[in-house]
Amino acid sequence: MPGNDHIPTENATMKLAARATLPAILVLLVMAVVFFKERMLYIDAPHMLFRIINDGHIHIEEHRYGSFISQFFPWLGVRLHLPLRSLMMFYSTGFYVFYLAVGLLLVYKYRNYGLAILLGLYLTVFVSDTYYWPNNEVHQGIAWLLLAFAVCLSARAQRLPLPVQVLLFSALFFLAIWTHPLVMLAAVYLWFFYIAGGQVSALTKHQAILFSVILVGLSIVKFYQGMHHGYDSSKIETLTGFDFHRLKAIFTSPQFHFFVKGCTTRYFFLPVLFLAGLAGLLLDKKYLLFVWTVLFSAGYLFLTCATYWDFTLRSFMESEYMPLVIICCAPFVYYVLPKMKPAVGLTVLGLVYLLRLVFIIMAAAPFTNRVELLDSMNEKMKQKNLTKIIITKPLPPGIDSALIWNWGAPVESIFLSALKGERPMRTFIFLSRDDMRFFNTAARDTLLGSWEKRAAANINSRYVAIDTTTSYKVMTYSELME
Repeated sequence: MPGNDHIPTENATMKLAARATLPAILVLLVMAVVFFKERMLYIDAPHMLFRIINDGHIHIEEHRYGSFISQFFPWLGVRLHLPLRSLMMFYSTGFYVFYLAVGLLLVYKYRNYGLAILLGLYLTVFVSDTYYWPNNEVHQGIAWLLLAFAVCLSARAQRLPLPVQVLLFSALFFLAIWTHPLVMLAAVYLWFFYIAGGQVSALTKHQAILFSVILVGLSIVKFYQGMHHGYDSSKIETLTGFDFHRLKAIFTSPQFHFFVKGCTTRYFFLPVLFLAGLAGLLLDKKYLLFVWTVLFSAGYLFLTCATYWDFTLRSFMESEYMPLVIICCAPFVYYVLPKMKPAVGLTVLGLVYLLRLVFIIMAAAPFTNRVELLDSMNEKMKQKNLTKIIITKPLPPGIDSALIWNWGAPVESIFLSALKGERPMRTFIFLSRDDMRFFNTAARDTLLGSWEKRAAANINSRYVAIDTTTSYKVMTYSELME
């Protein structure tokens, strides 16, 4: 294995750029306080918080074990009997407390500046609407992955016993990959990127094969586990059932157009950093890394287009593309940035972070409007002395699009009502006439939740108090708002 051709990490420009990444993550953390309603009253977040509050424990779904870290903060708040507003603040900021902690470890403990910069780019370059949908576990998985690389590369540099290195590698990469299936793609790419670039110090051929087999093995097991379980299985079935005769049509698919248009308008730093990194690889004659990066990037884009052919909801799709930032930006971080003068490198990276933060702030408007729409519905319920209603579908087109997704309305409305100090709290749910056949709408002591019916006896009355004296009233959106 290469021994003298290491990817530079202890470099003045890299060190300065990595340290500049930390304030960017800190700004994202502060924004999570400012926009806590937009983030915590949007589908998954209130759904998970509701379950933590009422079930009293952390919820790991789809075997995504690494997600415990973001749920720990609101769970602790419940144990301390903190008010709901504090729980929502804890949950909203907890994601970035974790990312900032990882960044601090990468910079000051492991001094792996490249990984710290990749974390900063991951959290900004392909992010706008998805900032307000924080619960996709891929983000926690990527943070665990970067920390896993730092720990394992440090263990390698310290010449820890091989069994210890194997144990650390297996445990940490298991945690990262099991947190979200997409993490395996970034993991495989970075691992071979580091091997080919000499980042893994004094790695023999047999040791490289051993660690590679472990990583690929973990990825294969995760893939097959996902094929046969729950949410992930539907995505994998779409991919494995893809008709390769449609391969040429990829370039005309709505998903491909979404990506290309985004890269020329909203996410323009991604192609710029990607092309600059490829140029850096060619100048350094890193032809293997060049081919590896091009093929892996193209493969990732193909997989995404094949899986989400015509689904282009921005808040969701940005999360799916974010791991691509790791793949596309690694060559820039390791082969271009270190060659810049510190002032130039800091200016370039600072510009990326600054403009991306502006894009994220500008993306808040639809989510702020969404909260205001929920609030207006709450006010109408208050005026009409209603506490529990079913709003029949279909909704007026403008209202449906303004809600973006509406399945989280039962707990979104409860939490909004609770923040206003109402007791009992008002709640509403959107159901079609067909859906109502599966619900007992006449029940008085049952909450019709996002994915469940929950009896009042199984609700934590410290935080959630529903009206048990009346049944749900069925009406249209127009009837409510008239």
